[in-house]
Amino acid sequence: GTPAMIQQQKVQSLAFQYLVSIFEAALPTLSVSDILTAALGVGATGLQNGKKKQGNKSKKRNEKRLDRAKAVEDESSQSQAEEELLARKNAACAAAAAAFGISTSHTGDDWGLRLASSCPTTTSHAICSTVAAAATSVLPHLLWLERNDGPSQQWRNELFSVIIAAIQRMCKSQDRDTRALAYEALMILHSALNSVTAVSCRVEQIAIDSICECALSLSASCAYPLNYFDNLYENNDEDLEIERNDVRDVCRSVCSLDSGNYGSDESKSPSIMILNRIVSACHSAVTGTDPAVLPSEAVVHALSSLAKPLNKLGNKCLEQPDEEGCTILFKALDSFGFVFQILNSLIERLPHSKTLPLSRLVLIGFASLAPLLSSVANMALRSTTETERHLIEIFEKTLYAGIQQAILATAQIPELVAESTLELTRYDIKGAMRGPGGEDHVGCIALIRMSSESDVLRSSVFKVCGESILQDLTNLHHALKRIEVERGVGVDYGKGVTPLSRRLLIRVVSRLGMQQGGGTVLHTLLEEPLREIVAQKSTPTTVEKLFRLCEAALDLSFFSPPLLSHLFRNRASDLDSLFQTVIMGYSGLSFTSEADSTTQQWGRLRCGVICLLRACQSMTDYSSGVFTALIKAECEAAAAQCGQGPESGSNLFIEDIVGEEKIHTGAYVILIGECLKHLSSSKHMTVEDQVESCRRCVQVLKHCAPDVASVLLHVSPEATVHVDPRVTLAEAWFSTMKTLASVCRHSEQIISSLAAENVQTLFGESLSLAMLFIFMKDIGGKKRPAPDVQQGMSSDGPQTLAISDFIAEAMLLGPPILAGSISALSAHIQLNCGNEVPAEVLGAAAISASILRAISGATPPWVVEDTPVLFKSMYVALGSNPDLFIQTLGVSTKLETMTAVGGLRAGEKLSGRYLDASESHINSFLSKASETVAKNDWKKMKVVLKSATGGKKKESGFNLKPHYCNWECERV
Repeated sequence: GTPAMIQQQKVQSLAFQYLVSIFEAALPTLSVSDILTAALGVGATGLQNGKKKQGNKSKKRNEKRLDRAKAVEDESSQSQAEEELLARKNAACAAAAAAFGISTSHTGDDWGLRLASSCPTTTSHAICSTVAAAATSVLPHLLWLERNDGPSQQWRNELFSVIIAAIQRMCKSQDRDTRALAYEALMILHSALNSVTAVSCRVEQIAIDSICECALSLSASCAYPLNYFDNLYENNDEDLEIERNDVRDVCRSVCSLDSGNYGSDESKSPSIMILNRIVSACHSAVTGTDPAVLPSEAVVHALSSLAKPLNKLGNKCLEQPDEEGCTILFKALDSFGFVFQILNSLIERLPHSKTLPLSRLVLIGFASLAPLLSSVANMALRSTTETERHLIEIFEKTLYAGIQQAILATAQIPELVAESTLELTRYDIKGAMRGPGGEDHVGCIALIRMSSESDVLRSSVFKVCGESILQDLTNLHHALKRIEVERGVGVDYGKGVTPLSRRLLIRVVSRLGMQQGGGTVLHTLLEEPLREIVAQKSTPTTVEKLFRLCEAALDLSFFSPPLLSHLFRNRASDLDSLFQTVIMGYSGLSFTSEADSTTQQWGRLRCGVICLLRACQSMTDYSSGVFTALIKAECEAAAAQCGQGPESGSNLFIEDIVGEEKIHTGAYVILIGECLKHLSSSKHMTVEDQVESCRRCVQVLKHCAPDVASVLLHVSPEATVHVDPRVTLAEAWFSTMKTLASVCRHSEQIISSLAAENVQTLFGESLSLAMLFIFMKDIGGKKRPAPDVQQGMSSDGPQTLAISDFIAEAMLLGPPILAGSISALSAHIQLNCGNEVPAEVLGAAAISASILRAISGATPPWVVEDTPVLFKSMYVALGSNPDLFIQTLGVSTKLETMTAVGGLRAGEKLSGRYLDASESHINSFLSKASETVAKNDWKKMKVVLKSATGGKKKESGFNLKPHYCNWECERV
């Protein structure tokens, strides 16, 4: 362009930026506190695009500073801030009126944004951004003015209409980025609109009409293009899938019922009105479709995005009859039922490129509506109105048609037409019968949701489908299993479904059969993997044998827990070869760096066995023996590996076998913790059964404790070539012991019954084990640095997090546990503790010394963040006695070892070099700790401890605070 045109564009750009800054200064998210914070100079608001960037801690600090500043200001500060906020919003309205060419004196003209935003040749990103900013800040305030500022004024109505018309036009734009600019404005407008229970003024009705039109326009704009699915082998268009996700969020948000605002019988809330309009529009479009033609995918997309508000409305109609609400639900379910019926009639006659997108979408929606379907099923159990009876009738028709579609789609449409690209792409290939970017066939997901949502929905499934549904699903499973065998090992695409999706059908049949007496069908299905296991009993160990055993174990793991518990009690011998093969596999440990195909399959089998043991959810005599044997075998192999040194190779302790792709060392121990957690919260077990199962869990832990301890305290430095088995085993052990401590603390019956099992000794030994691990670390002295290579496993990981959590929980069990810890520790360390000290105080002092040593450099710096919880637990364990607590801290600073142990040298203080200091330093530490306890300000204890142990540890070489490991492996 000419210099004049370029200059004009620069000026225009600056003008838009100026307008945007005015609008952003009046965002609805801005509060009076934000104004005060800036005015009083106590901290920045940190606003960006209306979202606060502050963290919780920063926010709390600013709030405290603001409160202090407000206390010294005169009383007018608050009102002045309120006036400024109102002035900002009024200024934004005035700027918008000027920009859109609307005169507040009722003499409008035709210039500015109003013309620019309605002319295709002048619509630019800058203009649309300015319109979106105006809509976000101005529309909510105009709503407020119309509701609260006397009689309606023409300029406000006109400005509201002009801005919302511009937003509507943006939603219909052919440009994806332009449409995206409208999302936030629509959601904020809805939030402001829904802040009242009923519509009372004209602009509210304009807003409702416009939001509905915008939502439907956005849904239509992100429809899959014609011929998009002609090549199902191609990857999905990621930009399109992201837009579809965003549009679903917008549709869901503008119909949101999360606030609980349903309006009244006389006048419905804005959200209900918008939901009704969108559902009605979709219903008309779907039911108006020729039965010989597939309905519009874009319409079904809009309807399926409304599952969350529809579920909320269903629950409300169940609790409180609502004629209009039931009518909305009727239209929604009737729409889904109509789509199902058409798909059911055409699915075998049309190519996958036509049926896959619509079937996938409607089944995702069907699965998401499980709570609504359960609500309507419950509604049928009480007295009903005529409208409710119509709703129940269409519910039953839709439920039947939906289940038939789920079965047909699972049988007819492959889960993957070609090899998945999910590891390389975000949304996989177009020919994936899964949720976008998800896993598992959507037909199987829908069946799972129908069978797991509630007992009453399961009963409805039998009512509409008949008891033959169990056999139909079993036949489908058999057909898919045959296809799986035909495809061959490792091939999960082309036809049929993946093994995991097939196993979901086992879970469906199991859940339905357990409720409706499907014993015969379940027995037949259960016998298949059992026969496979028995058949492999006397065969030599080969890759094929291990593969077959793994598949059988994984299949068994998808049956319901009561069935598996019965299996473990009554047919344990059928499972022997499964567990023996895993146990024998540990004897195949070799110190090379490669795992052959047999070892790889053994790694999968180990995962299959873990899945089976996890699914059982109970501890029988047989399974307790299995757990003990597995844990001991794994510990023996781990000890042998550590004995070869940190640079030794391994065929078992490598990523391919015990890494993220499969499951970590220590998984069997983790299962004990999961079992304890389940037992303690189970509502389907008698107290006697709970206690007995917990007793068996404790017996397993007691039998294995020496094996675990010998591995965790192995002196071999951190592994560098193989995966160090100690790290995840330590996390597993201390996480499980924390769970046991929590169970004991919250159940008098369990702790009293476990006393006979000497559980207190187990806690004491585990506390001792935690302390010994910390004492293994040489943190150096006043005149010598810490060595570069430390004894034992690394402390840099979730194992230290688990140790910290366990110590905090175990101490709350009280003085006997503290006394038990020093008793166990004394077997390893000879202490010089000076004067006579009670055992519980000495135990607490040893724990305190280990914590002080930990934050002095034995563990990562983030451990100091846990110290408030740790020392508060100790305080409570000592009877919440401040004097005794401070006395204990004092003792902890004086404890010395008389002999060299781990990283401790003879005569060294357990608490570390920073506490090996002058009396004045120790007294200052104890004095500050005493003040903290007196004020009950445990968070300040962290500051006191940092000061006493050398301050902040910069450039420590440790990583940031970790997360616990993932212990799932069913997708192996």
